[in-house]
Parts: sequence; C-alpha cells; structure tokens
Amino acid sequence: MTSAIVAQARQYLVVDLLAVLSMVGKILRWLSLTLLAPIVVALIYGESVVPFVVTLVLGFVAGYVLEVACGRRSDDVTVREAFAVVAFAWLGAALLGGGPYMIEGGDLGNFVDAYFEAMSGFTTTGSSVITDFASHNNSIYFWRSLTQWLGGMGIVVLAIAIFSRTGPGGKALLEREAPGPDSDKLTPRLRDTALHLWLVYTGLSIVMVIALWIVGLLGFETGMNLFDSVVHTFTSMSTGGFSPNADSMQSYGAVTLAIVTLFQVIAGANFALWYLMVKRDWGAAVRDGEFRVYLGILAGASILVGIGLLATSDKGWIASFGEATFQVVTIMTTTGYASQDFNTWAAFCLLILFLTMFIGGCAGSTSGGMKVIRIRLILGGMRRDVETAVHPEAVLPVRVNRSPVRESAIQGATVFAGLYLAAWVVGTIFILLDCTLRGYEQDAFTAMVSAATTLGNVGPGVGASGPFGSFAGYPWESKVVMTALMWIGRLEIIPIFVLFTRAYWRR
Repeated sequence: MTSAIVAQARQYLVVDLLAVLSMVGKILRWLSLTLLAPIVVALIYGESVVPFVVTLVLGFVAGYVLEVACGRRSDDVTVREAFAVVAFAWLGAALLGGGPYMIEGGDLGNFVDAYFEAMSGFTTTGSSVITDFASHNNSIYFWRSLTQWLGGMGIVVLAIAIFSRTGPGGKALLEREAPGPDSDKLTPRLRDTALHLWLVYTGLSIVMVIALWIVGLLGFETGMNLFDSVVHTFTSMSTGGFSPNADSMQSYGAVTLAIVTLFQVIAGANFALWYLMVKRDWGAAVRDGEFRVYLGILAGASILVGIGLLATSDKGWIASFGEATFQVVTIMTTTGYASQDFNTWAAFCLLILFLTMFIGGCAGSTSGGMKVIRIRLILGGMRRDVETAVHPEAVLPVRVNRSPVRESAIQGATVFAGLYLAAWVVGTIFILLDCTLRGYEQDAFTAMVSAATTLGNVGPGVGASGPFGSFAGYPWESKVVMTALMWIGRLEIIPIFVLFTRAYWRR
C-alpha cells in the first residue's frame, strides 16, 4: 500500500521527498548532539539537565527514525531537492531548539513563544519574548546563545563540513543557505570550503572570547566574566544579539563595547576575506569594493546619528558619536545589541537606524538584511539605465571590483529587493491588522519596524518591543508571522518562495 502511494506520487512529483526528509533527519540527528554543550554548563552551575537531555534524546531519535524510514537517501539530494532540504532543516532546527524552553517552562513555556525564541536564535535575529530574565538559568542562556552561533555560519554549512558525502546537490545546499548572491568556493572540494569557513569563524570567536575575558579580569571597567564573554562572543560573531542581560550591553564599559563593535564589523563582512587574509593575502579586504562601501555606509550613518544626538541631547562629542557608532554598527550588521535605549532618541536618529536595517552586511557574512552588494548592483543598474537613456548606443557594463557583472546578477538583485520589500509590506499589514482586531495598541511605524527587524534578522523593535523590551505582548498570530519572517529572511526569500510554486513540485 505504502509503496503504491510512493510510486503514484513519483509520477506527478519532480522532487524526491524521501531524499529530502532523509537529509533533514540526518542534519537534525547530528544537530541534536550540540545539546551536550549546555548539559556540561548545567552540570558546572548545578542546574537541571532535564530540558537538554530530553530534547537531545527526542531530537536524535526523531532524526534517526526519519533518516532510516526514508531509506538513508541523503546522498540522492540534487539541486532541486536542495531548496526543500534547507527550508525544512531550519524549521526542524527551531523545533529542536525550542525543546529546552518548553520543558523549562516560565515565560517561554508555550509552543508559540518557545518556537519564536528558537527561530530567533537559529536565524540570528535576536528578537525575544522573554520578560523575566532572572527566572532563567545560565545553561538556558548558554543554549540560547549557542543556537545563534550555530545559525550564524549556517547549520547546513556545518552539516556539509561534517558529512563525508552530500550527494550531487551539495553545492546547491551551500548556495541556498549561504547569505548573499555569491557563493564561490574557496577550495576545490566543497567540504573543505565549508570546513575552512567554520574554522575561520571559530578562530575569530576564540580571539574575541579571550579579548573580552582579559578586559574583565583587568577590572578597570565593568567588563565580562568568562561566561558572559563566551555567550556574547556567540551572539556577536553570529550577528545575533541575544544577551543574558535585560539591559543588553548598557552595563559594560567603553573598552568592552569597542571590542564588541570591532568584531561586529568583522562578522558583518564576507568571511572569505578573512580566510584569504589567514592565507596571507593581506590586501584582500582593501581590494574588495563591497567591503569598502560597507565601511563607508557604517561611517556615514554613524556621523549622521552622532550629529542628531549632539543636536538633541546634552551629551558631549565623544559620548554622542561613541553611542551613535555602536548603535549603527549593531543595527546595520543585524546584531541588535543596545548600549542605550534608542526609543528615546530623536526621530531623525531612529529613521537612520531603521534604514540601516534594510541594508545589512556583506555577502558571505553572518549578517541579515538585503546585503551591501545587492544595493550596489541595483544602484549601478539604475545609473547605467539613466546613462543609456542619454546615450542609447553606449555599452556601459556595471562593474564590481573592476570586473563587469553579468546582467543576470543585476536582475537577480532587483528581483530579490522587490520580493524583500513585498514580504516586509505584507508582514507589516498583517501585524497591524492583527493588533487592531485583537485590541493591541500599535501604531503604523512600530508595526513597520517589527516586520523589518524580524525579516532582516536584526532583533530589536521600537516601543514595547524596543531594545530593552520584549515581543511578548504581541498577539500569538503576529508572533507566528514574525517567526515566518525570520525564517524567510535568513534563507533570503527566494528558496522559500520557490517552494510555493507549482513548477517546483510538478512535472
């Protein structure tokens, strides 16, 4: 009976669902082993290991059963199946990640809130529904930060680095998950590329932990202990922004904030540049046009916000531009920390921060948003079209790093931007409508920011969901929409939208 149903489905479906589910099961089985880390932390602090042990066992068994039931066919994943594998793997990862929250209970005890928090973790969004920070254990906060670190470089990229074989769709898996329009291999072997990216990511994380811990040990300012250094490194290098503190980064000193700012800038750049520099190509970052534009936007936005703060507050030059730089960097890299409650800032400053939410970091970084390279391609295409309107016979290619860009790349960036803005508008309308029907006080700008911050994987909103607030007060339907926006934004829209087309599934 079952075989007959499978045979009939194959007559109509192009996608090999058994191969998809087998690969997803394999990924979840190995991802569940990361729960061993918070178990160790729980034992160190004398906390309950039950939430993590139960989730680990259930996740490993579920992944194993799914893989075996589908015939261990993960090697049969092709380019077409890669879309579904990546989409379903992230949905499954959030389900696994929410297990400890539901078992622990408290303000994350219900399924919608636990799944929201877990999706926010793995997608490195940083939006939170926690209202009582004192009620959660260190091990829960460690797991919460670890989900962001794992999601930063990508759970599928991690899987490719671990698995000896990924089938003919391995490159497509990397492309579907890798943030940005470029996914050129750094090495001839795909597995080596994924492994090297993770090694660079891990190496930079270790350096950041040591730097933060040393500042804390010196004691000349309010710094971080070892635990805080680790969890904030996890959420800085992943540009995630989760913090175990209700006031985010407000209580830390200037040197600590400077270190965090530096590593956020590093994490918001293409990790291929840092790999090349490790290989002693010291000029790689300087030569990269996207990186230069990225730094220019960060500097320009910081100056504008600094001027706004200087004009509307009694802060001095150093405080105004220091706070402006930290907040611009953390928002544009989509990390989402806060050193100040920017809810109280002038409208001009909030507008600049809002616009940087859409830009994001560079292709190949852990940042969300539309990516600097796409903005560059779109603006370059617009300039070319204006100039050819005056000189119709002229051939004016758009160039990046002095090389002409394929027309398909410009078209792809334009399509992505259109879909991105459409998803943001639809999300804003639904959130505003839902809040209106449910009697939840919500103005249009707050709804716009809530949709933008979750779609761009940024984190904080404004108003009640501001930098020191929570998304807990939203109706559950709005939380579901924002969870979906995080998922769509992390996978950069198109892999998700493809799944809803008839052409993807049918012959």
